[in-house]
Amino acid sequence: MLLKYGFLLLLACIGCVLLFITFVEKGLGSQNPKINLLQLQTIYEVTGRSLGVSRIIIKPPCNATFLIWIVTSYAGEPSARSALRRAYTNEELQALGIRRVFLLGTLNDDAEKKTHVLQNALLDESRRFNDILQGDFLDTYRNLTRKHLMGLQWAANNCKDVKYIMKMDDDIVVNIYGILEKLCSGTIQENSLTGYVMKNMIPVREPASKWYVSKAEYAGSIYPDFVSGWLYLVHPQVASRLMDHAESSRKYFWIDDVFVTGILRQALNIKIQNISELYTTDYRYLECCIKGRANLLKCEFLVGPNGGDAELQVRFKEFAKFCHANCTIRKENNLVGNTCVVAYREPSLYKGAAQISPVRIL
Repeated sequence: MLLKYGFLLLLACIGCVLLFITFVEKGLGSQNPKINLLQLQTIYEVTGRSLGVSRIIIKPPCNATFLIWIVTSYAGEPSARSALRRAYTNEELQALGIRRVFLLGTLNDDAEKKTHVLQNALLDESRRFNDILQGDFLDTYRNLTRKHLMGLQWAANNCKDVKYIMKMDDDIVVNIYGILEKLCSGTIQENSLTGYVMKNMIPVREPASKWYVSKAEYAGSIYPDFVSGWLYLVHPQVASRLMDHAESSRKYFWIDDVFVTGILRQALNIKIQNISELYTTDYRYLECCIKGRANLLKCEFLVGPNGGDAELQVRFKEFAKFCHANCTIRKENNLVGNTCVVAYREPSLYKGAAQISPVRIL
């Protein structure tokens, strides 16, 4: 009998100990909630620091009178910025009433080691050219929207007298004289976003893709119509509306052109204007345009990719400047798109459009 009561007493003691441990764990849990490591990584990547508020590290002045040209650029890749500066010097742009500013984030220790670009080098670049706008967030794909919005906000707040804002990526080639011609001719509609319109684009749901978008990030099966972030034009008043809505809604989606010119635009019912006929998606058509200089022929394309060759920007600019004054418009049967012979490869203006089909290995 004593053995039986002793056994029951032992069970009761064990139960009390277990209850005590449970209450202690709950108390500690309420004080220190567990954080999902993936969630923490995303927070850090988006803000540039854990749960922090980004600020401006380098802020240039704005002296544009007609067009402010904001260019998204990777801090660790100065060669594209160098090519753009050599193609269109600050002095030439100023004479045209244009101000160009490069949008950068910051590099962490690992990125600095890989690129050999230190923050001091970026500060020196800013002192030399006075065209760097740098935000206090990591310069990553997941922060493209933050960089994009930073540029629009700076332009809208600091360039009060300009008539247009042009947003561009630094690996895009542009005929700035042709763009100005279109703007001065009244081709660009008021109160709109103007560029290469993307329709019926779907989120990439394959986790192996760099541009994978989860259902939690975007629940819909199709994106609203948007204009490619390669290059688009917008009035400062429209940019201000987009920024105000972004701040008030506190929403965030990391694919910048989809978010800014698609999701935000749709919420504000801002119209989009398609000028895709001025774009080529293959850099080799731009090479064919340059060859047309010998026959004094202009190029119907004003915008296109550099194909990984930053110097194409310089060569195309020299052609565009010469032909602006000396060449004639091509006839329909002699357009570059109809006469340039290349092995055509179709890149995507929308980086997230690449589709990867998983293969089951038995």
